[in-house]
Amino acid sequence: KLVSILERQGLSRVAETEVTFDPNLHEAVLSEEGDGDEPVVAEVMRTGYQWRKRLLRPAMVKVRS
Repeated sequence: KLVSILERQGLSRVAETEVTFDPNLHEAVLSEEGDGDEPVVAEVMRTGYQWRKRLLRPAMVKVRS
């Protein structure tokens, strides 16, 4: 319930997969080989959070490059 109240006030999660890796939003902790040119988030290990576009905690992710 607390999370839903905070989301209405401006909290957002950083937990999407298959998006381009952004070092400003993500913290890469693992990597795997892929066939693409750009690094992509393959898996989210820990959800990150933003408060009104300000990063509170980066998402820990596995990157496919």
